[in-house]
Amino acid sequence: MSDESYAIELREVSKEYPGIHALNKINLKVKKGTIHGFLGPNGAGKSTAMNIIAGLIPPSTGKVFVLGEDSLLKPNLSKKEIGILPEHPPLYLNMKVRDYLEFSQKIHGCTQGKEKLEEIISKVGLNEVEQRLIGNLSKGYRQRVGMAGALVYDAKIIILDEPMVGLDPVAIAQIRDLIISLKKDHTILLSTHQLYEAAKICDEITIIQNGEIKRAGTIDELREEIAGVKRFEAIVKDSDENLTKVLNAMDGVNCIKLNSGTLQIDIKSTLDMRGKVTKAMTDHGDLLQFFEHQIDLEEIFKEVVKRDV
Repeated sequence: MSDESYAIELREVSKEYPGIHALNKINLKVKKGTIHGFLGPNGAGKSTAMNIIAGLIPPSTGKVFVLGEDSLLKPNLSKKEIGILPEHPPLYLNMKVRDYLEFSQKIHGCTQGKEKLEEIISKVGLNEVEQRLIGNLSKGYRQRVGMAGALVYDAKIIILDEPMVGLDPVAIAQIRDLIISLKKDHTILLSTHQLYEAAKICDEITIIQNGEIKRAGTIDELREEIAGVKRFEAIVKDSDENLTKVLNAMDGVNCIKLNSGTLQIDIKSTLDMRGKVTKAMTDHGDLLQFFEHQIDLEEIFKEVVKRDV
């Protein structure tokens, strides 16, 4: 059995094709009620892992748990509890939006009928286009139709594979808001190359490369693990010449003067020296600003990929 606090758990999952190791004993945990970012360069193994989770392909070895149950022993579990939006949704372009969603309900054996369908159409923002042909919709609206298809049978877990690819900035913002709204009722596994968007909406991140999990955790945890330090900048007016020496004499602190009034201060991430550092700056000058400079998700991603090439 798996820990029931996780909606998805992979244990030592591998996937092999002739001459190719697509996944190599990966471990992945996605907490219930979260948006979990699944990041990696092209060909890293993201889609393979998501297809295994969704029950579309079997792993070569390893265990897959969905909502605490072994989905390999209960193959219908993934199909019932997981809705998936592929990067290229397999939509029927000659069908109207409402007809397509009603069709999706029927093939999934959904018994909640019209009331559930109305709720999904409203939730995903398709009311204005529900009688239009899917083929005549913009890319953004087609993505919404794909999401509605993943929600139509009330799956508890939603897998989104590049839902923002090819969208304009307005459509990206709309899809982002939609994903955030879905978190209230669903667990979401999100694969995307839109790292700025992932940083804004994801509770935790997993980075995969060459079929192996390289890093996992919150963005703050990954930031501290990669950098090893917390970086601050300070503006100190009329500081005396001893300030830099005093700061560098502190355990786990490294201070560099960027210009006459600005300091870059790195503090070992396992230490909380902010109080002592602040006192030293006020004792040796007029402290005007003191703030943490955080590396963003793009920098974290590039550093992880670079280290493990």
